[in-house]
Amino acid sequence: MNQRDSSELNRATTDRMRGATAVAAVVVAVAGQVAAAAKAPSFIIMLADDMGWGDWSLTGSPARTPHLEAMSRADTGVWFQRAYSGNPICSPTRASLQTGRTPARSCIYGVEQHILCVEGRGGCSRGEYALGNATRDADANYLSGFYGKWHLGSLSNRGVGSPDCYPKLNDTHCQLGYWEVDDTPNGPGCCFGVDSHLDVAHPLNFGYDEFVATPECAASATTNCGCFFNPSPHNDTPCELGHYHQSPGMAPYNECMQYYAGNLSGPPRTTKSGAPAPPTPGGGTAIEPLTYVSGVDDEKFLVDQVEGLVRRAVAADRPFLAVVCFHGVHIPYVATPETRATYPGMTVNEQDYWGTITQIDAQVGRIRGLLSELGVADSTWVSITADNGPEVNPAGGQGTGNFANPGLTGGLRGRKRDTTEGGTRVIGLVEAPRTLGAKVVSGGRVEPRFPIITSDLLPTVLDALNLPSHNGRHLDGISLLPYLRGESTERPLESAVAIHGSFPFGVTNHQQLPNGSMIYPDTCPPSSNASALGDIPTNFSTPGNVPQVSWAEGNHLKIFGCHTKEGWQFFLYNLTSDRAETTDLWPTQRSTAQGMLARLQAWQTDVLMSQGPSENNCSNHPPPPPPPGPPAPISPVAGMQNIKARCSDANGNHIGTKGGDSPNECGLACQATEGCNFVSFGAGCSSCWMYKSCDPPHPINSGFVYTWSTYHLKRL
Repeated sequence: MNQRDSSELNRATTDRMRGATAVAAVVVAVAGQVAAAAKAPSFIIMLADDMGWGDWSLTGSPARTPHLEAMSRADTGVWFQRAYSGNPICSPTRASLQTGRTPARSCIYGVEQHILCVEGRGGCSRGEYALGNATRDADANYLSGFYGKWHLGSLSNRGVGSPDCYPKLNDTHCQLGYWEVDDTPNGPGCCFGVDSHLDVAHPLNFGYDEFVATPECAASATTNCGCFFNPSPHNDTPCELGHYHQSPGMAPYNECMQYYAGNLSGPPRTTKSGAPAPPTPGGGTAIEPLTYVSGVDDEKFLVDQVEGLVRRAVAADRPFLAVVCFHGVHIPYVATPETRATYPGMTVNEQDYWGTITQIDAQVGRIRGLLSELGVADSTWVSITADNGPEVNPAGGQGTGNFANPGLTGGLRGRKRDTTEGGTRVIGLVEAPRTLGAKVVSGGRVEPRFPIITSDLLPTVLDALNLPSHNGRHLDGISLLPYLRGESTERPLESAVAIHGSFPFGVTNHQQLPNGSMIYPDTCPPSSNASALGDIPTNFSTPGNVPQVSWAEGNHLKIFGCHTKEGWQFFLYNLTSDRAETTDLWPTQRSTAQGMLARLQAWQTDVLMSQGPSENNCSNHPPPPPPPGPPAPISPVAGMQNIKARCSDANGNHIGTKGGDSPNECGLACQATEGCNFVSFGAGCSSCWMYKSCDPPHPINSGFVYTWSTYHLKRL
């Protein structure tokens, strides 16, 4: 029994009601509860981006998060200290939150790699079933909306001639944030609404009534300030740049990350005024880009949309579902000037980081206050978690220079992209509806052992709505209602918390020394007790052949596996006594570890079955087109190969970025790009950065600090 439970029992003992007046009050209260219980539950599900386990006030960070603290202390609130993201990176976790399944079942291993399956798109023979589908199936009266970062498919692909694209001239490069699209109906274009090469797959495809979303990561301030708002040739609205105003060696950050608004039953709302958008010339569709710049406080802008949905639903006596995926604190994180001013004595970078978290916190408080104001708090689920641990330190990308990343893991091992605790253990707060029988404890509960994961959300919603799994498809998550009602205290062994990772362990979790050099302090070791004992099957593999996996059973034990050139290595940890994962227990608990590994293998076999024809057939999606012929030969510039740097991005020197898996592919991209003479290949991130010249080199590393090799293109 924790201290909060004890204090609640003491209050209950001394606070019993006596007399006829008290009995009458109880009768009235019970009658009200019965009436409320008949009301369908509503749901507000929030997701932060790249927010570490140690990034809020109760885990020791300097961020001020009073509203998150208040939520943890609500009478039906629970702080799950072992809450996990479904993956150590973005898109896969978002898929797990929507579907209740490990993202590998949907063939989603990385970002911008595969859509969330829509029937007939992306090679999928069947679509996935998501949160919006569940509320729609339970009651057509539900009003549902998705707001924020989607990252599970393109939102539009209409091409040149639509508001999504502007024509690309032969001698120009696309504005940062726009994708080059060669085959639009009206010729080459610079387009937004697309997420890389992915097919269209947006929230309306998954049962939501409306959305206001970006297709991928975006700034946490003036999100779409860099957009052109076609057909206007440019947009002069200034961006709030925060600490990126002086990005080292780079022009100020000014990337377009355009919002799109969609409405299933009519024109999308403009969201600025709440009125329907005017008809689009030529007919338009139910999905349109916003044609104005969003507010400086992006968290507030998103919750403006949530408030609109909630007020409309309550006014019409309708239950609601709102999924809010904040852009903060992913790069580029930018707080408002007013919020930065509340963190004196810090660098502007730190003010932006902790200020963005404070702005998320303020919107959590705003949502909870709104529900109380409208009288629906007792019938509404509210939760917040994150998509993975904090970004590596230092970090850059999205057109920004390198800055130290202040994000904290609270002493956990690893960071974003690692399936160790620092990469996947995240904030986990739940305030459960009293109408669903949530256990009431004055001051809330702290749960240090029972693990939860983003894939538990859909099963919980299905349970709350008395719905079975859709068409009997396998769910990897579990309903949390038995725990929240006080009916269970340990996660079932057959419902392990399983997480894959698509990056080699530790390769992006670097540290910068005072002299500017980088070290990688924790990578996968070449041997392990498990391999020395011969306990790892020689044919062990993972779906998608990803190089990391973790498998946690019950409330205590976890095995962690990582792949090296010597093969797979596995380790066993007790997270109750060793949450930093320092002591491998494989030799002393060998039989337990062997059993866990066998169950992991069996589960992975089942995951592969989901990828086949019996479910969505996502593994049979068409292969990418073959690359063109070999590039013109390239030769490294003397002294520049493997300098672990890129060329300077200043003064228009950087003229484009393309995907590429080898120096030769980067050479081909450079050859095909007018003005390109130098190209930097980023091993591990499949990127080619093209430049006019290469003097001087970019300071230290850039992007996510992969190994960079810079080449001079020899045009023969």
